[in-house]
Amino acid sequence: MIRTLIIEDEEPAAIRLRKLLNEIHSEIEVLDCIDSVERAVQWFHAHQPPELLLLDIQLADGLSFDIFKKVKIDSYVIFTTAFDEYAIKAFELNSIDYLLKPIDKAKLALSIEKFKRLRIPTPTININDLVTAIESKKSNYKKRFLINMGSKIKSVETSEVAFFYVLEKNSFMGTFDGKNYPIDFSLDKLETLLDPELFFRINRQQIINYYTIDRISVFSKSRIRIEPKVKSEEELLVSANKSHEFRQWLDR
Repeated sequence: MIRTLIIEDEEPAAIRLRKLLNEIHSEIEVLDCIDSVERAVQWFHAHQPPELLLLDIQLADGLSFDIFKKVKIDSYVIFTTAFDEYAIKAFELNSIDYLLKPIDKAKLALSIEKFKRLRIPTPTININDLVTAIESKKSNYKKRFLINMGSKIKSVETSEVAFFYVLEKNSFMGTFDGKNYPIDFSLDKLETLLDPELFFRINRQQIINYYTIDRISVFSKSRIRIEPKVKSEEELLVSANKSHEFRQWLDR
């Protein structure tokens, strides 16, 4: 049997992960589902370590890396995380694998097969490298914009921006306090500067902040209407070719 521990603070995600594991491999024995750093540390002090650890990065009481700082763990680790694929690839080490939420059954099966191939020798996990890589990735996103206002310059924090949009071939930002400012970046360029966990390009003319969304509704068979928390001059509609990706982004 493959002794496996799940550390995941979202109960629906933990239940689904256990179900997928049972469907994928009859030899997988799920020992427990833990939902916090504190409980995980207590569990490792009281039990023999599992062979395989499925680990979410962000837990309710902190980053799961803190577990490794408090107890010695030699288990193989598969991260189940909402971080984007490129960030994860930057710190994939040794036998560590990763899965992006929502978990895909086929990819989980491949990760289990990878684990079976790598059971010997025991992996080494460099947690400091993982933390450094994540912090480095996050620091690359644009934190603020400088807006020219005549003879003055205004600084707007990226977190204050509700949406970006194009109007008559010019780019603008709309803030949560209802102000609109012209900016010198195209939406294509903005996509490379903004945190994809927080911002999503819903169509060719608009990028929205996750926290802008008040309600969503079906606009047509394949399009979605967004009702924002702040006033928008233009209707916020997710294009047909973006609808599936948008739903996945919301479900992370």
